[in-house]
Amino acid sequence: MSRMHRKLSVSPRIPLRALTIPFMLAAVAACESEVAAPAEETFEEGVISMDASSPISFAYVSLTDGAVLRSPADPGSSTSWDMAFRRFSVRLNGGVAGPGSVSAVNLGNNAGLTADQVAALTPQDGEAAFTAVTAADIPTVGFVEDALAPETGPSWFRFDRQSGSIVANPGAAWKLREGSGRGYGVIRMVDIAMQGERPVGATIQFRRHDPGGSLGAPETLALDLTRGPVYVSLSNGIVRDPAGCDWDVATSPEFTILVNESCGAGTFPLEATDDFTALARADDAPDYAGFLSTIAGAFPATVGDPRGTFWYSIRQNNRMWPTYNVFLVKVAEEVYKVQVFDYYNATGDSGFPSVRFQRLR
Repeated sequence: MSRMHRKLSVSPRIPLRALTIPFMLAAVAACESEVAAPAEETFEEGVISMDASSPISFAYVSLTDGAVLRSPADPGSSTSWDMAFRRFSVRLNGGVAGPGSVSAVNLGNNAGLTADQVAALTPQDGEAAFTAVTAADIPTVGFVEDALAPETGPSWFRFDRQSGSIVANPGAAWKLREGSGRGYGVIRMVDIAMQGERPVGATIQFRRHDPGGSLGAPETLALDLTRGPVYVSLSNGIVRDPAGCDWDVATSPEFTILVNESCGAGTFPLEATDDFTALARADDAPDYAGFLSTIAGAFPATVGDPRGTFWYSIRQNNRMWPTYNVFLVKVAEEVYKVQVFDYYNATGDSGFPSVRFQRLR
């Protein structure tokens, strides 16, 4: 120190500050080289198993909390849940399914497999597919909210094993926007008359909602399908001329229901928990589609191919086979990878899905 002091004392034209700055910079650089860069934030993988066996009610899940929630009093106005499960169906809290902004994209890692290839997948294959997905796989586009899609079931009829015939399913119902702004209503099929494998008659039930009013009492209308499609107006009954905008929906002997989209008619599916006879309004749906609609999004409603979460009865054994597809679910600014990997509980009961998830961002 004394030697440095003497050197500085004989050089009065070089300020002390000018000489100390290089030493300070060197010291700072040395310190920075010794400080490790902050570690990238990592999140733990979680698993949620739930009872979603009800054919009517959903089980609600929060990815943020990593838990199954108590069913909200009004899921349609609640943002506490992110995902909802009912047997093999998956809903997101966004779009037409809820007030949130939850969206998702299907990575479809196994969407191109054959039935035999899906059946050959093991739990280890599923876990490996899940682990392989990282934040680098998050796309900049492609996330979608739940929206209305064509009903592919169809859900308005079912096969009755006891009678060995097709019967109506009154549990499936829709809000209906009538054509040309005539009003709104709710509609469902309550009876189907079969002749062999062909429907020859049907009975629809509806409640009409005049503009500015409320839903009226249930009415029924019998349809004779022996001569082809029958076109119906909720306000005027059976319509003989289908060329214009006088009709709202039509039923055909080919098990199809048509909607007069070109004239503004549209549908929105009721939830199984909605009471058809107690609903007060039909003009409050978030959207109306110009076809017989269902709610669908990144999680396909189908269980008959490898695109969804399960493939049904590959071995004709009435079991669900997991596809191990991985989905990315966006909740606000957070992105999670999600995989539904089982459909059965420990005792083999169906409708008990297990989901693994991990936040990526």
